[in-house]
Amino acid sequence: MIPTFLIVALLAISGFLKLSGHHPMILHFVQLGIDGWLPVLGSAEILFALLYLFPATSQLGLLLLTAYFGGAIAIEIPFHMMAGPAVPLVLIWIAAFIRQRSLFINTKRHGAAAQPQFS
Repeated sequence: MIPTFLIVALLAISGFLKLSGHHPMILHFVQLGIDGWLPVLGSAEILFALLYLFPATSQLGLLLLTAYFGGAIAIEIPFHMMAGPAVPLVLIWIAAFIRQRSLFINTKRHGAAAQPQFS
């Protein structure tokens, strides 16, 4: 759970910085034309991070964070700055793998493979 807590803390800080308008990347957000959307993006980042934190909603949080950072990567493509959103996304997936491997690997073993039935 430690990697998950660290990721959620970083996402929450980033979200609060977007909400406050004091994000270190504010000039880049203006250049991208999304500065008017920062409160919405900051709120979404915090909400998705909280969903990711709690076990009952971690799968939904992982899905939403993947979509969020996937969109951020898409926006950054013309500026060749995809690593900015890609790094947190990779860390989110690594933390999810460490925390809940069953999302990625089928750990259940079934009996013998089902044989086809012919009539």
